[in-house]
Amino acid sequence: MDARKLSEIVGGELLGENLPFSGFHFDSREIKPGEVFVPISGKRDGHQFVEGALSKGASGFLTSREIEPPEGKFAVKVSDTFEAFKTFALYRRSEFSGTVVGITGSVGKTTTKEFLAHLFSSCSSVYSNIKSYNNILGLTYTLSNLKDVQFYVQELGTNAPGEIGELSLLLKPDVGVITAVERAHLQGFKTFENLIKEKFTLTKFTGISVVPAHLSSYSESSETVTFGDGGDVTVTYLERTPEGTRFELSVFREKLELFTPVPGLSVVNASLIGGALLKVLGYPLSFLKAVETFRPPRMRMEIYRLPKGVLIDDSYNANPASFRNALSVLSLFNLPKVVIAGEMLELGRFSAEEHRLLGEEMVKHGVNELIAFGKETAETVKVFKGKAYHFTDRKEFLNFLLEYSFSGKAVLVKGSRGNRLEEAVKIVKQRLGK
Repeated sequence: MDARKLSEIVGGELLGENLPFSGFHFDSREIKPGEVFVPISGKRDGHQFVEGALSKGASGFLTSREIEPPEGKFAVKVSDTFEAFKTFALYRRSEFSGTVVGITGSVGKTTTKEFLAHLFSSCSSVYSNIKSYNNILGLTYTLSNLKDVQFYVQELGTNAPGEIGELSLLLKPDVGVITAVERAHLQGFKTFENLIKEKFTLTKFTGISVVPAHLSSYSESSETVTFGDGGDVTVTYLERTPEGTRFELSVFREKLELFTPVPGLSVVNASLIGGALLKVLGYPLSFLKAVETFRPPRMRMEIYRLPKGVLIDDSYNANPASFRNALSVLSLFNLPKVVIAGEMLELGRFSAEEHRLLGEEMVKHGVNELIAFGKETAETVKVFKGKAYHFTDRKEFLNFLLEYSFSGKAVLVKGSRGNRLEEAVKIVKQRLGK
């Protein structure tokens, strides 16, 4: 596509040369040669990074300011750069003829998205959002760069009422997936019921939805496929070991035995959803064997068997359900067990209760020692029965890890993204690897 066509689509004025371009980006640090830079107004006005984007090879940029493009570049003048960006995203979506799957839920969105992309890549061309680009800006970016493929998988996130509806109007999914609804991101919803309704807003925009069986009454799709106990797709056998999980699925009564080298339930749950989609879209169930070669994204149930012990890096994020799963994996290892726990953020008025319940779960799963970071984890420490250490100062916390003896132990690191526990992971990895 060229600049003139872009200006026509977004209703803008072309300035400079009519050059071809290859895609879009809103981050000048990540712009690639040939792309269009989209300055976004936030804490800082993105227009101040136009020069930097052009120096890295951007062909042109959108602008709502009076900025003349240098020679050999172009600009498209619009009244609002983000609205123009969304207009182009809608255009891309209208031109797309493949199958679009939208995924939301409290836990498992990214793992499920990555698994479905892995699953369908064996039989079709697939496109999906990078990283966790699941808000309105991330979706706009992903749609604007949409490729001509057969299958597009997009996760949708929310921490406030109305966001799933806004995202769904832009994405226009053919199939909607609800991975699970648990106590997570509750701060903006006041009640758990409000959170369920927000997640299930997705089903208003899809003809077919795949949802947890126990919540199927909330679905508003014309066709709803259920998974989990009592659903159309269920687990009929489950064996968990430190080396992985062996399980059997029943997909509309068709049975299939599977193995994932990833311990725990995250990939099993993604497989339930994958089995439902294969049936809905008319693919052979045998494609689910792809689970054997799937690995979750970084910092999600990554297990390191190191010279002096075991490290479970599940530090990307945390909520009560995902923490319970991580503890169940830790319990599989016949070693003294240590949890480095960050806070579970955005739980609102449920925070104190859930952090206390987390401490009780640690006791049930045989955790021997707890190293807790953050104000909220004080509640976890109160009910924990083993040896516990609590820190609110980051420097003191990290210095403690540098001196603590991890040798001969299985160590789980988990907390919400705001805790930045990747620094703790790095320290533990070094200590157990020496």
